[in-house]
Amino acid sequence: MPRRSANVRSALASLGRNLAAGLRLALFMPASRTAFRITPAQLVLLAVVSATIDIDADWVRAAHEAQFSILGLHGELLALGLLVLTSAAIAIMRRDDSLLLAIPVVVLASFPAIQVATVIPDLPRGGPAVSDAARQFLGEAFSVWAAFVCVRAVYVCIDPQLPRRRAWALGGGLLLVAPIWFPHWLGPLDPWWREVDVLAAGAGSVNPASEPALAAQQFLMDRALDALDDEQPGVTDLYFVGFAPDARHSGFARDAELAARTMDERWGTRGRSLLLVNSPTTIAERPYATITNLRETLLEIGDIIDPDDDIVMVYLTGDSNRDHALAAVNPPLELVPLSPAGLRQLFDAAGIRWRVVVVSTCYAGSWLDAMKDADTVVIASSAAGVHADGCEGGIGVTPFGEAFFGKGMRRSDDIRGAFDIARAELARRGAAAPVMWMGPAIAEHLKSLAHRESSSRVVARATIPVGYR
Repeated sequence: MPRRSANVRSALASLGRNLAAGLRLALFMPASRTAFRITPAQLVLLAVVSATIDIDADWVRAAHEAQFSILGLHGELLALGLLVLTSAAIAIMRRDDSLLLAIPVVVLASFPAIQVATVIPDLPRGGPAVSDAARQFLGEAFSVWAAFVCVRAVYVCIDPQLPRRRAWALGGGLLLVAPIWFPHWLGPLDPWWREVDVLAAGAGSVNPASEPALAAQQFLMDRALDALDDEQPGVTDLYFVGFAPDARHSGFARDAELAARTMDERWGTRGRSLLLVNSPTTIAERPYATITNLRETLLEIGDIIDPDDDIVMVYLTGDSNRDHALAAVNPPLELVPLSPAGLRQLFDAAGIRWRVVVVSTCYAGSWLDAMKDADTVVIASSAAGVHADGCEGGIGVTPFGEAFFGKGMRRSDDIRGAFDIARAELARRGAAAPVMWMGPAIAEHLKSLAHRESSSRVVARATIPVGYR
């Protein structure tokens, strides 16, 4: 037993020495082959270290609800196999059998610095910290760094007494790094953490079209409408409706939930907000996001508000069809998509005059022309001809939803200020710029909207139309 313990300590000490020598090599500091402990056991340990770093890196890049996938082992084994195979080819061509083990050990000891560095652009977890252009530049820079490390690793491993050492190092290093530069040669590789398919995850749950589900939905809808508070005389009340009709991606539901939470906590809509969501996970919790339910909601709100004073905000989030209508997907139900003209008709039928419409979808700017008038604010996640980032959905909140509701509406006391904060945040990420229309009448009327969560006043810093941005 003591001998086994001593062997473990010796192996770990050798691993530490290899990682220290590899770090020096990766940072272009003096390094030699004698600084490395080259044994089969060290090859295995370094492969485990590399896989551990990759597991953590994939976790950082994944959304918070991603699940661990053993399929990530495929990529690790493939990369290790290619490294050993390429090293064997170099060893055969150089007629030096020691290179078969030496090159993989030195490369694996040197790569942790690069693996860790590649994670930095993806911090904080689940959200981009740099623009897409900067991300692409850094990716190319890391690839070049990896190439230099591979060239230097081969150079260190080759006997300095043999001829053409530099030429062999250059050729061998480029051969080693080729899978990094041409990943399409390897085919699709699965990450260690995978996005959950909410439809598949909900396959064992209640069918949305089953009688129990439909009965529960009627109860949920009635209860949600009954829970809406009446308007307060002499006070400009704000009502909020979140509408997420695409059940294919759970991120849309989270988008609407973030918006409702922000409006309740920061803008005083608690008791005057309602969420309509299509998701396998909320069948027993929230009413479906259908045009029928949206019509009933707006009609109810229209009955309890003061139409000359109170303001109604509707947040639409989801993918869109080719005609830019908001896609409504909740299999096996067959639902009708929501178009800009359709939403305007629902507002008109409910007698709601003061409207704030926020749209997060692909090419959302097309909603501006259909919705804009003197009494309406329309905020869209991108211009009409621009594809909004993340508009197809995922398992996390959309970039626009996080920027506008997660940051803008939480930090600002007026809608224009919230829009400006969101636009700056999206620009920092390199994402599509949102656009806004603010009618002149509602710009003036928003000044009367009391911010109940703080003693400040919610104002619109304009009395003229904002127009297109």
